Amino acid sequence: MSRVLNRLAVVTLIVLLLGTQAFPQAVKRLILTDGSFQTVIEWKKEGDRLKYFSAERGEWEELPVSLVDWKATDEWNSERDKSTAEEMKQVTAEEVAARKEAMSNTPLVAPELRLPAEGGVFLLEELAGKPVLSKIDANKIQANNSTGKNMLRKSIIPIASQIQTIELKGAAAKVRVHVPLPAIYVDMDNDQGVIPGDSFRIVRLERKKDLRVLAKNRSSITGAQSVTEKFLLSRAEKFSGDWWKVIPLEDLTPGEYAIVISAPGDDGNGAVWDFGVDK
Repeated sequence: MSRVLNRLAVVTLIVLLLGTQAFPQAVKRLILTDGSFQTVIEWKKEGDRLKYFSAERGEWEELPVSLVDWKATDEWNSERDKSTAEEMKQVTAEEVAARKEAMSNTPLVAPELRLPAEGGVFLLEELAGKPVLSKIDANKIQANNSTGKNMLRKSIIPIASQIQTIELKGAAAKVRVHVPLPAIYVDMDNDQGVIPGDSFRIVRLERKKDLRVLAKNRSSITGAQSVTEKFLLSRAEKFSGDWWKVIPLEDLTPGEYAIVISAPGDDGNGAVWDFGVDK
């Protein structure tokens, strides 16, 4: 299936939000002084306590006001609002209406919630009783010696036995889910056409300071090499059209993950889609 321009992708996301009664749009972040954050719908101060409605757990919780980094919180939410406003300026009412009509025949994953026509990688979960569909953007991998992503399945000319790690920047993915078995939908293609669903695998990442390790490439002085990745058990089934559903066969415990392409004859140098699982 051919892919459309980024502009249509923006329209799709807005329509998805409208289709779920704009629930994801209301989500904000409370950035804490230790660098972590809480995703919330709203909050209110009561003396030295802060009450907030958790977007993850769908209930009111509280914490000391002193634990919140208000400067970082205001900056993050302000930047998010600004970005959303800029995207909305580029989308006319006619485009939204046209996109809604085009999506009327796309796969339905929940009441009034459909996958987009242009494909991609999406996670579906339920938050506070509402279905939420999250798009995962492709992320770039890097070798720890900065020689680029083409080192994923290749070794450099060996001088001595060494281990090279394949990494993603950042300690955590931007997209977060809160269930151990999210529904994963994929519709991607390459020069040969649509990529079969059984080519997609789920990998658990190893957190390492401000990086996440995807794989380790061990090269020996003789030129022998081996790649270690922590694949999770999963299976794929045809969903609709070019869409596949990747089903985890074991719980995704809290941590960092990536969806990778691992097909016979594929050297693994394609895109990686990263996400995190929270409690």
